[in-house]
Order: sequence, then structure tokens, then C-alpha cells
Amino acid sequence: MRSLLGLLVFFLGIQVSEAAVSGAIPPCLDDRYAPLAVNNAHVLMLREGTQDQHKDRAFVQGVVTNVYSDRTGHNHFALNLDSHPAGDIELIYNQEFGRLPNLVPGMTVVACGDYITAGPRSRLPSPMGAIIHWLHYNPGDRDGGKHPHGFVAINGQVYGYQ
Repeated sequence: MRSLLGLLVFFLGIQVSEAAVSGAIPPCLDDRYAPLAVNNAHVLMLREGTQDQHKDRAFVQGVVTNVYSDRTGHNHFALNLDSHPAGDIELIYNQEFGRLPNLVPGMTVVACGDYITAGPRSRLPSPMGAIIHWLHYNPGDRDGGKHPHGFVAINGQVYGYQ
């Protein structure tokens, strides 16, 4: 399976992290179940150029810059996508899909999930203007649910994915 994914990456010119190709991190799939490349710049562009509640798929890689208190069973933390303070985005992980380690600034994170523009007039505003959530497997997938899985990988360890 790893060699098949490697060939797919080579022939399609998909850019993913080496960890994803080696099998340590699962592929991140878009809404058509095609593999996504890490798309940090695209996600930041969406945050600046789309209306509240715009949705897309995100496959991001960055460094934890801030950790917020647990809010009703969800981990909230900021991930920097481009080494500038304006490059932070909020990630929200549902603890029903497994506990994350104690998050601290400086940890390296790769995340796959649903991007939503969440400005000040949004239903669920984020101080960073956008969130990434659904960072876990789709429990309805066994029953024919049509939503790609998500996950969080922290320092190379995958969480929320079966």
C-alpha cells in the first residue's frame, strides 16, 4: 500500500510530507476522496478572502503557538502556518475521539479536517478568523456516511484516526 501511495504521489505530482508517504501519517482526502497536499498558504488565503461560514478541506502543518482551556470536551489551540503571527489559525479537536497529549507551544502538528471561515459575525467566531475542525475519523463512514476522515498528528503520533 505504501508503494502504491508513493507511485500516486510521484505520477500526480502531489506534494505531501515524507511522513505521510512513509505511512506514519495517513493521507488527507478532499471531499471527492482525492489526496490533498499540505495547503497552508491556501488555508490562509481562504481566511482572508472568503465570507463567514465558507467551508473547505484543510491539510496543514505548523507549530503550536497557544493552547486554550478545554471547552466542553474540545481541545482548542492555535497553530502557526507560516512563521508570522498573522499565520495562526484555531484548531478544534473533539476529545470523544481520544485524548491528545498535553499540548504546549512549540509542538509540531499536522492536521487534516474541515476549514471554516469564522470571522466576528460568524455563528461561532474565532479570534483568528477561521477554524479547522472534524480532526477525527468519520464514525458514520461505516454506515455509508459521506465525509472524509480527519486526524491530528502531534510530533509524528496520529490521534483521532482509526
